[in-house]
Amino acid sequence: MLGVARFRALRLLHPKWLPLHLFTVAACVAMVLLGRWQWGVAHRHHGDIRYYAYAFQWWAFTAFALVMWGRIVLDYLHRPAAGAGPTRLTEPTEPSGYLAYRPPSDPQPDDDPERARFNAYLAELNARGSAAQRSGQAGAKGDE
Repeated sequence: MLGVARFRALRLLHPKWLPLHLFTVAACVAMVLLGRWQWGVAHRHHGDIRYYAYAFQWWAFTAFALVMWGRIVLDYLHRPAAGAGPTRLTEPTEPSGYLAYRPPSDPQPDDDPERARFNAYLAELNARGSAAQRSGQAGAKGDE
């Protein structure tokens, strides 16, 4: 098993991985240098806390970039090998809360009289609009 992990670690030197490694190194070097530059600006401005915070912020960005690079590499190293065989997927016994919304199978009766009145008003407006649209279309056909 150690040989397989070692082989996978060596694959991180494959040309498809090199741009990620080079970009990470270049970004980290740039951010460290920007942090050092910001530190000098803080000294020139007589220790203004804002400039020190900017310097630490650049170094925090560097740490974040390294953590994300490490996560990408570890995810690659810990994923199952392509030829390891099929993995058995099991269906969940209960549906996940992240599934698409499904309305309830039996709608609840609506006992709210105000809502019933409002729905009747909307239905009346819809009927009037449909009738006006039909009469408008009939008038337009007669004009041709």
